[in-house]
Amino acid sequence: MQIIILNGTLSETEQNACIRKITAIYPVFIIEKLFLDVQKDHINFRCELHQFREVRKMGGYCIGCPEDWNSAKQAELRDTIPNPL
Repeated sequence: MQIIILNGTLSETEQNACIRKITAIYPVFIIEKLFLDVQKDHINFRCELHQFREVRKMGGYCIGCPEDWNSAKQAELRDTIPNPL
């Protein structure tokens, strides 16, 4: 996680307290960047969350994200019947 402090300074203890508070708000997300904006009596935060990409497997091979495929491969994906197991 990259921590960017704006408009002031924070001690390591204060940073850790902010991180604990923010990870309690977003428990299942991976935070890539954390922006801490220091005001006089409070700290505003903004974070950039990790965007998970859908990786598909077709024909025994991992072939990446469906948005990157050509129209023929996307049509093949739409026509496949999922395995019930």
